[in-house]
Amino acid sequence: MKRCIELLGHRYEVSLNGPPAKWIVGIEGRNPEAASLTSQGNSSFILALGEDTLPMEIARAGEEVFIHAFGRNFRLKILDPEEQAAQEAGSKRDTARAPMPGMVVETAVRSGDIVTRGTPLMTIESMKILTVIKAPRDGRVTKVHVEKGQAFEKNATLVTLGEGRERPL
Repeated sequence: MKRCIELLGHRYEVSLNGPPAKWIVGIEGRNPEAASLTSQGNSSFILALGEDTLPMEIARAGEEVFIHAFGRNFRLKILDPEEQAAQEAGSKRDTARAPMPGMVVETAVRSGDIVTRGTPLMTIESMKILTVIKAPRDGRVTKVHVEKGQAFEKNATLVTLGEGRERPL
């Protein structure tokens, strides 16, 4: 299985092969035999890099993975293949969708607002983790589908964007 991840501000293509108890990890075309990830039960894993091994703790919440290794905490985001393709194509998506089920904590926009790509649209909560949903492209907010306190499912449309960069008179 190939996925794209974001870690420390960089994107990497990662492939995981084998049974979930012992995955062979390939990173951007490097020798896939060079790294493996072996489950030790619960959230404990052993990362093997060549001859070196490293204990790790890994927890997943939706599309985010939290890792404790090297005495540090890391957060990586697993990019949805459709979202990744849309971003690479210039992101002409008309909707901001829920990456996981949750509840709206705050809405930052309303119908008619002009936004640019990356503008915060709303803050959601899922499994006690707050996530800011951002505009996938420039445009005008045509509809906010969920309001503060409202629950939603994974992939639910949260905000729809239309064309237009100028405010109505």
